[in-house]
Amino acid sequence: MRQKFMFVLFSLFLISFDVSALDYYRVTDEPINVRSGPGTKFPVLLKAKKGEQVLFIKKQGDWANIFFLHSDGRQVEGWMHGDYLQRESDNRQENTTVKADSIGAHLKCLPNAQKSGVSSCMLDIDFTVTGPLSETAAEVRCESEVLLHLKGGEVKPLQEVGRIRTPIKKGAGAARMQLMVFPLTKVLVEKVTVVDYRCIAQDS
Repeated sequence: MRQKFMFVLFSLFLISFDVSALDYYRVTDEPINVRSGPGTKFPVLLKAKKGEQVLFIKKQGDWANIFFLHSDGRQVEGWMHGDYLQRESDNRQENTTVKADSIGAHLKCLPNAQKSGVSSCMLDIDFTVTGPLSETAAEVRCESEVLLHLKGGEVKPLQEVGRIRTPIKKGAGAARMQLMVFPLTKVLVEKVTVVDYRCIAQDS
């Protein structure tokens, strides 16, 4: 259900939304069929490649309902067998002593000078970190994906990345990452949609 992970941002005034983090996975083999339903009896929509990033929506049996941006620009929602998916955050933090987990986010957008669209947005991502009692700080990388909905119907994906060093006390810590979103395009941005966000700890 797309309303679970797509949050529309558009107003003539300052607007803000709270958004929830989603599970982010990678495809572990190729080519893997993406089907219209949870089973081999359903038609194949397309084939996913190894390493592609997908958003997990829900699970039905051994099948996962996913959403991702295809290389041709299409927004694809379909089903893939769970054996070919690995959780992205787990994969990227499996060899680190400190773990990060995004727990929430708040997005604010400002209108352009003509008040006909969006000029810029700020995404605040709250996260927690855990690690050994001997650790005093953690390097954390936060990433977000948004879609810019341009005048005329075109949709353009955009990724923002930030890094922060946050203290750890008694094996735990918490912080907020601020990511600025600047739609650098000559075409009017009518609205912005948050697709996903996540934070990953990296050994310092």
